[in-house]
Amino acid sequence: MRETPEEIAELQRLFDRTMANINPHFAAIVTPKNRLTAQQVCAYLQGTRIVAFSTVNAKGEPRVSPLDSLFLHGRFTLSTGLEATRIGHLRTNPACSAVYLEGDKVAVVVNGTVEWLERDHPDHDEIHGAWTAQYGSDPYSWGSVAFFRIHPTAMWRYAGKPKEFPKG
Repeated sequence: MRETPEEIAELQRLFDRTMANINPHFAAIVTPKNRLTAQQVCAYLQGTRIVAFSTVNAKGEPRVSPLDSLFLHGRFTLSTGLEATRIGHLRTNPACSAVYLEGDKVAVVVNGTVEWLERDHPDHDEIHGAWTAQYGSDPYSWGSVAFFRIHPTAMWRYAGKPKEFPKG
């Protein structure tokens, strides 16, 4: 886990703010007993996780596709080819969402905007290094790629049986 205690606390505050603004139907499903802590989420989302990643095209139509992610410092980081349609969507409209889901076992959902992690970004080298370590090769050797992470405006989590998850 790369999260600092401050990052875990920040993620927990984000979870709490999101849950404070949900509707009654949603609150009846994602009850306090079905919520993982930020510590549990960070511990669980280690390694490559495939998320359903969504963007919006120029007509305002949603588009979703599977995409590799690494959860680093309490945020989903992603990479994709520069020629991918989603890159154009995000350059026009940075709004995006992602969900990591395993049936009714666990869900982690984030809505926000893309933050580009280009080579001159202060966090680029650490994130690039994490991706390189995870895959055993430099992602830039795969072709023209972009790194980005989701800057969250809302984020929530659910677990069918949270007691089965390590405390972190």
